[in-house]
Amino acid sequence: MKHQFYTKCAYFTAARYMRSVEKIADKVYAPTKMKPAYSYIMMNIEDNDPSSIMSITHQLGYDRSSVSRMVKTLADRNLVELSSKGRSTVVSVTTNGREFLEVANECRNEFGQLTDELLGTDKTQMTALLTSNEKKLRG
Repeated sequence: MKHQFYTKCAYFTAARYMRSVEKIADKVYAPTKMKPAYSYIMMNIEDNDPSSIMSITHQLGYDRSSVSRMVKTLADRNLVELSSKGRSTVVSVTTNGREFLEVANECRNEFGQLTDELLGTDKTQMTALLTSNEKKLRG
């Protein structure tokens, strides 16, 4: 009997798809000199400047420890500034961060165009399904 997980397992197919997407994203986001996740964190902060680590965690769905680690890396590169407000860490974009965001947003646009070309009309339906299904899994 052949296993069916190659095409029917949500975990396996999603992970295989993610590995393929990540290879493309790594190439497109190479001008930032960082993994794409850092660009998305920066874009989230740009959209909500100033933000907090907990807010980034909730909006992007990353683990709090991962967001803390990545934000610290961004602060070490002088792309964000960290401050405390009670028990919360506030994150703000710096001037260097705004320059980084110009490049990151160009990469995002290029990635969007490339995936539009590669996936065609399936992209809109697929991303909508992934978004709604992720919400179901999160509860």
